[in-house]
Formats: sequence, C-alpha cells, structure tokens
Amino acid sequence: MRVFLFIVFCFCITSTNPSRVLAETPPGEIGVITLHAKWSYPARVKNWYKKIAKMSVFEKFQDKCGNGPWVCSEDKTVIGHARNDLSLLTIDLYENGFLIESPHCAWSKPKKYSAPVDESLRQCVTPRIKILKNKGAKKIVVLGKSLGANAAIRAGVVIDGIDAIVAMAPGHRPEKDYIREKHAADVSDAREKVNSGNGQETNEYLDINQGQEKQVEVAAANYLSWFDPEGKAVMELNAPKIKGNIPFLWIAGESDPISDGTGKYIYDSVPQNRQSKFIHVEGGHGDVREFGKEKIINWLKAL
Repeated sequence: MRVFLFIVFCFCITSTNPSRVLAETPPGEIGVITLHAKWSYPARVKNWYKKIAKMSVFEKFQDKCGNGPWVCSEDKTVIGHARNDLSLLTIDLYENGFLIESPHCAWSKPKKYSAPVDESLRQCVTPRIKILKNKGAKKIVVLGKSLGANAAIRAGVVIDGIDAIVAMAPGHRPEKDYIREKHAADVSDAREKVNSGNGQETNEYLDINQGQEKQVEVAAANYLSWFDPEGKAVMELNAPKIKGNIPFLWIAGESDPISDGTGKYIYDSVPQNRQSKFIHVEGGHGDVREFGKEKIINWLKAL
C-alpha cells in the first residue's frame, strides 16, 4: 500500500508541474532537416556552402545580413529571407541549439520538379541524415513547410533513419476535386507519355501554389509523380504508412484551407505515438512560424 501511495504521489508531482521538461535528448543531439515549400528556397547555412566549396557565394549572402529582407542568425552562419518563414524557423532552431540541415530540393523555384518524389527525397534528405549523425545527432527530425511537409510525410514512408516528423502548414493536394480537375489534362498527357516510354520528354504543365498558377517545363514522369491524384505525393495515402510509430507533429493555421477537417483526418491516420500532437495556431498558411514557433521548439525539446 505504501509503495502504491508513493507512486501516486510521484505521478501527481510530475504531471501537475507545468515547468517540468520531459526532454530525453538535448537539442544539441537532435538533428532537424528543414524542407522548404513549393517555389521556395532553403535557408543558407555556412557549413553546407563550406562543404561544397562555395564559400564565396555564402559570403555574398553574409554581406546582406540586416539589409533589406535578409535575416541572419546572430553569428551570421544561417541566413533566411523575411518572406520565407521556413528559413526563419531554421534560424530559430539553430539559435535554440538544434543541429540543422536545410537542403535545396527538387520542388524549388529553379529546380521545377527536377526529380520524381522518391528520388527527390533520396537526393535531399538521405545525405543530410548522414551529415547530422556525423555531427553527433542521436535523433533525426524531418520538418517541412507546405509541399515540404507533404514531402516530410512521404519521407517517413520511404527513408530510413527518421525519428520524428513535423508537418508545418501542410500543402499540395493533387487528390482534391478542384485541383484534380485543374490538372486533369496535364496529368493525362504526362501519364500517356510515361506509358508510351517517353517519360523523360519535357512539356509545359500547370502548377498551382496557394491559388497562383503558372506553367512549368518538366519531364512528364516527374510531373506525374508529383501530381498524380492517386500517387506518391498524396498525404492521405502516405500518412498511414509512416514507418516505426514515430512521433508526428501536425501544426497549421486555423484559417488555412487544410484546417477544414481534412488535416485532422490525415493526422488521425498516422500510426499512433503518445508524443504526437495536432495543433492549430492563429492565422493562415503563412503564419505558423510567427504564432507556432515556440510550440514547435518545445515539442522538439520533449522528444
């Protein structure tokens, strides 16, 4: 009886103390790979430019620190753009002691879907896992914004070595009726080219990003991979397949279109983990870093 009362007493103290930190791994041993949004860019990180022997390019960005829209970490080793909230969050993570990697992926503005979904992840996520582990990371988190969040979810299906996923303002919904209809002719054309053995033939296809439309020149096979409404970039198909029952954070603005109930449906389909969380914050698609960065950081610290 005494043992039972002692256990209850200890539980009450720990569960009612709001300042108690449950972190199992210090931030300096948590590696975070941040995946940028569609048509966007990663944060510029000094270590990466040094690794690829392009420090002269990085120094040009350093010279812009504090000028115009350019925002830098205090030591000027991580650089973001004021209108790129994922790059700003990357700076936040770095300044909170996390190990960070910020790859330039196939869905960026200049790359225009330069590889199909899974190959894109093997190119931009897999090498960064190795780099982070070499830096001393004990846990690897893939954190994506918008299409980057979509990609982070798919990474949890096809990439080994991931210990947690953060889906920040998830986007890219080729399965939605409106988007499916808008892309139907181009998806049909791309599928026909793939089926006839001409998947590497390029064409101008429609792309939509938060209501903005433009034509992108892309190989048919790559376009189909990203825009097939039953393909590899469909979050509600990928979410139930995430491997390892790993912790999963979904965080979106309450007025983001995906917060109409669809997001909760996708979140609920992810294999359960007691550390997983579903969070809505104030604002819309572009406001999660402003209103949710502390929630993201605290969640990561508790891994």
